[in-house]
Amino acid sequence: MSIVAFFRPKNLAQQMILVMTISLSLLLLVFFIVDILQQKNLPETAISNTKLTELNSLLPIINILTDAQQQQFQDKYSSCHEGYVITNKPFQSTQSYSDAKKIEKYISQYLVITTNSVKISLATFQQKDFSYDKCGTTIKFPLNGMVISLLLENGKWLNAEVHEHEWHLREIHNWLFWTLLAFVFISAVSIKLISHLTKPLTQLNNAAQQFAKGLEFSKVEESGSPDLRQSIKSFNEMQQAVLTALKNRTTTLAAISHDIRTPLTALRLKAELLDDEKTRLSFVDSINKIEKITASGLNFLKSDSKTEPKKKINLSALMESECFDFSELKHQVAYIGSYNINVECRPIALSRAIRNLIENAIKYGENCQVDLVKIPQGIMIKIIDSGPGIPDNELSKVLEPFFRLSKARESEQGGFGLGLAIVKNIIEGHGGEFWLENIKPNGLMAIIKLPY
Repeated sequence: MSIVAFFRPKNLAQQMILVMTISLSLLLLVFFIVDILQQKNLPETAISNTKLTELNSLLPIINILTDAQQQQFQDKYSSCHEGYVITNKPFQSTQSYSDAKKIEKYISQYLVITTNSVKISLATFQQKDFSYDKCGTTIKFPLNGMVISLLLENGKWLNAEVHEHEWHLREIHNWLFWTLLAFVFISAVSIKLISHLTKPLTQLNNAAQQFAKGLEFSKVEESGSPDLRQSIKSFNEMQQAVLTALKNRTTTLAAISHDIRTPLTALRLKAELLDDEKTRLSFVDSINKIEKITASGLNFLKSDSKTEPKKKINLSALMESECFDFSELKHQVAYIGSYNINVECRPIALSRAIRNLIENAIKYGENCQVDLVKIPQGIMIKIIDSGPGIPDNELSKVLEPFFRLSKARESEQGGFGLGLAIVKNIIEGHGGEFWLENIKPNGLMAIIKLPY
């Protein structure tokens, strides 16, 4: 199985969850990239609102401090990424900087002091400079930076170091932790809401599958959005309408079958009064055919009605009993399957299907073997005969109603093309599969596959 097939969503809820997961992941990726791209360079860091606001709030306080207090301030408020030194002269730049005057002017305007009171110097910091000795190994030295020197009222200078803050994954671990935690929380809530929203659709899908396989009415609760509730209501009405139509069809044919017996009986009596033996036998044969056609049609409709309730039975015992009944009538029928296999089914309908297949095997193959085995997906039944088989191109056609092979049509053994169609209806009504296979050099195998 490929990775794509493994992660392919199987229903709407999974599709919505996948879309949500991809969307949130892309959103986090965008934030991640934007955070990297928004890293400030050295001049941007020096004139950032954060840095200048901090200096603007410190200057009035430092100006009212004594020399001793200013020294205490320097020691107390300096940290790894925020160092201050108070000196008699401004910090001496280690290299020239062309934009120094522009930055000095910008800072002086922000702090509302004279330009001569601000000096910008480029520097290469060592761990002994400012308060970098508090950084440990988190910063690699030497470090290029900038110093903002501000003239105090007592004539001394406040030197504030500035350096670029390189982006490091370890420095945003808290951001990542809380972001992932929020991601998990949002995902959990979203999955719960999606499951709730798609629950009516899932119920509708399950009911539709159940109705398609066995024509079993299963009323779906009308819930969800207005359009979904309308769809569920229409589906429930459709189920009822189909079942009512099937019942009416079966009842109509049953009534016709019952009512036609009276005229057929009258015709049979009149046929017996005919003097011409040949004509009499022809009339009787035609009457028998009419009765068989009516009975076959009724059986076909009954196999499609699915009105018999399901119950769990010992299928092995049922199959063996059917085989025994035929062997009692001197037919060569043998059960060769497994024992004690239980399955939930419609026993009467399934018995009719098995009998039809055994009768066909005896009719065209003279003998029959019935096999029953468990398979991973359910159970498999095989009815095997040693007859002439069926042309490969007609194996699927013979399962259609009223389709008959030409030889069967010309033979007295031939039916009306409904036997296998009845079996197919019954098996599909159980949610199973039914097909035919030829056996080489001769013979036919009817295969039934039923779920547990």
